[in-house]
Amino acid sequence: MSKITRSWFGVLIGLCVSAVSLAQGLGVNWHPLNGHPYQSEVLPEIHVSCDQLDWMLEQENWYSNLEHPATFVFVSPLGTDTVENVGFRLRGNTSRAAPKKSFKISFNTFDADQSWMGLKKMNLNGEHNDPSALRARLAWECLRDAGIPTSRSTHVKLFINGSYRGLYSNTEHIDGEWLEKRFDHAHGNLWKCSYGANLAFIGSNPDAYKFTPSWSDQRVYELKTNKALDDYRSLAEFIDVLNNSPLEGLPCALEAIFDVDAYLKAAAGEVLFGHWDNYIGNKNNYYLYERTTDGRLIYIPYDMDNTSGIQWFGEWTDQDIYSWTTENDRALYTRLLEVEAYRNRFTWYIQWWMDSHYTTDWVEARGEWLVSLMSEAVQEDPYYSQSYGFDAVDFENSITEAWGSHVAHSPLDYASSRIFWAGIQSDPITTDTSPIAQCWAEGPVFNDSLRIQCWAHELTESSGWNVEAEVERDGNMETFALNPSGGNLHGFGWSKTIPLNGAEDIFWRALVTDPTGAIQHSPCSLTRIWNTFADSPIRINEVMPINDGFATDENGHDGDWVELINAGALPYNCNGLFLSNRRMEPWRWPLPSVTLEPGQHLLIWCDDNAEDDPLHTNFTLAGDEDEIYLFTQDDEIWRAVDAINWTDAIGDFSLGRVTDGATEWVWFNPNSSNPPTPNDANGTAVTVDSESDPSIAIPTVCDQPCTVSLPPATRFTLRNLGGHVVADFPNTAIFLNGHPTGLYLLTTETNFGPTTHKIILR
Repeated sequence: MSKITRSWFGVLIGLCVSAVSLAQGLGVNWHPLNGHPYQSEVLPEIHVSCDQLDWMLEQENWYSNLEHPATFVFVSPLGTDTVENVGFRLRGNTSRAAPKKSFKISFNTFDADQSWMGLKKMNLNGEHNDPSALRARLAWECLRDAGIPTSRSTHVKLFINGSYRGLYSNTEHIDGEWLEKRFDHAHGNLWKCSYGANLAFIGSNPDAYKFTPSWSDQRVYELKTNKALDDYRSLAEFIDVLNNSPLEGLPCALEAIFDVDAYLKAAAGEVLFGHWDNYIGNKNNYYLYERTTDGRLIYIPYDMDNTSGIQWFGEWTDQDIYSWTTENDRALYTRLLEVEAYRNRFTWYIQWWMDSHYTTDWVEARGEWLVSLMSEAVQEDPYYSQSYGFDAVDFENSITEAWGSHVAHSPLDYASSRIFWAGIQSDPITTDTSPIAQCWAEGPVFNDSLRIQCWAHELTESSGWNVEAEVERDGNMETFALNPSGGNLHGFGWSKTIPLNGAEDIFWRALVTDPTGAIQHSPCSLTRIWNTFADSPIRINEVMPINDGFATDENGHDGDWVELINAGALPYNCNGLFLSNRRMEPWRWPLPSVTLEPGQHLLIWCDDNAEDDPLHTNFTLAGDEDEIYLFTQDDEIWRAVDAINWTDAIGDFSLGRVTDGATEWVWFNPNSSNPPTPNDANGTAVTVDSESDPSIAIPTVCDQPCTVSLPPATRFTLRNLGGHVVADFPNTAIFLNGHPTGLYLLTTETNFGPTTHKIILR
């Protein structure tokens, strides 16, 4: 049994944190508050109790990822939290062999639903290479302030089994929960890209990018979300476009599927921080996330401990910012800088970082303050000196003095030198350097109106900009001016909602004119969006958002369910249809290749157990408010086939068409004469036939055990919804007990002939 408890100390002192605004127009939200787990101006304690620590620390087990049961306690000025039955293990690569190990805490290892403060994982890093122990934190804080999606990172004092293990960085784990705190509709594909992820073209088959290297059992491009679908098509398309598009056509092709401007900003920041263990320097340590809002991939930096003067090879203070790698397989960096507009924008970002964020004043002030906060914790740290011989004096001087060896520069000296050389190496900034505008529209359309949005990163003044949309409806081209929708710390947006007047489909693109008169097209060519349902005989016929035992699957589980029907006159195969409860994700669950005869039903269990059976989806339904969609691709563009939404569903009630295929929808009451009918015709009342023996009274609902009394010469047969006989009663009274909860068919055979009734057994 998992257990979470909390005790509070006195009066809540509040959080000494602030939110940092990001590009909300792109579906990127405010950077999450540091909150309870990431208090940046204090030094909390974490206490872990685990009886398998000795086993974990034995050399033959260093590289095991086996998670052991443990108890987690978090102590801070805001109070004490205790979480029982968490997973605990070593983490990292080379750090596993270091005297000061790094650890991972998983709150959901033994209880999939357990979390703490919205977190399911926590990474505690020993930072044993860095005498300051805070280079990574400085990088994360600076990238955060610059509007780049990053992990929250602070420091804690770690105790295991009552013994002090030292000062550790507490850095937020990147996963689905991380995405939800930073992006709207955060359910897109997320790839963790590790050593070897050079984005080189292998082939057009998406499966070619699922390879594992000889040194690891994890894929180089490891899909971290939507694992059941294992869909690498968008990654393969991105790599293909990046490597194989002619240089003159690269901007149009790449900007349609990748946030180029966001990458140029991140790359400039990484170059200045000396993050040589990244994509450019070492084909390593980054994520790619496919935003659901606009379908574009975005680059996310990762693992920035080897920065700001940590140099195992090379000299990164004066490395040319335009030739930061000598390798010929870093297309995302080298090919982009071959495009004049991209090189100019990269140059602009280099200067922007040095003017606004990465400054020597900031490095010194923030670094020295953090050293003062953590000084006592380092003095007491029994492992701080064991890898390289660092001592407390080294820590006190770590911001301003280099230690030597792989610590070639202090963070302050490195920043001073790097900024100096970057200023010398930079091209002159041209007056016509503008943000790379990116526009998108939500489709397919359900309300006969098209919403178009545009965004420009780091644009602070919109005067002189003009944004329009060309929309072709029924063969007529019209132009609409987009309205300014406002800006924030890191960009400016425009939007417009355009009525479609019942058009079957439309074609659109946006034209963004900057103050110099230069025009950007986004997308470059007219793009189709469907405004009407596809012509398909397959329809959503009935849905039960909250199944409290009314019907059970082949395993006896009572998951939510959706019923489809072939409302046409011919057999129809469901291959190419997709079921989803998210309008922005039409691809969510592909239907299996099942052929339905005319009038035939198909019952699909929405229980997030897609591995159970082909008719189980990878999502569940919500009763308070949700929807279900049926999609297909028409001319390679997503198009709706059918849809229904609801609010305030009641357990065991179903929402369905009043009769099979009808346009009217009603709620079916399980306790009425017209109950839900999974895998059966809608609107079939549960009553005794008027011509049958009136002395027979069949209950609609039987709360087992129950008895049904029959007149002489009556026989009953009980069948489940699969048609299988589960009981046969030749007697004048039947006793029903022990049957799984659900809907059954009860057939009576009398002198009047056979009659089938529906009965719910509970």
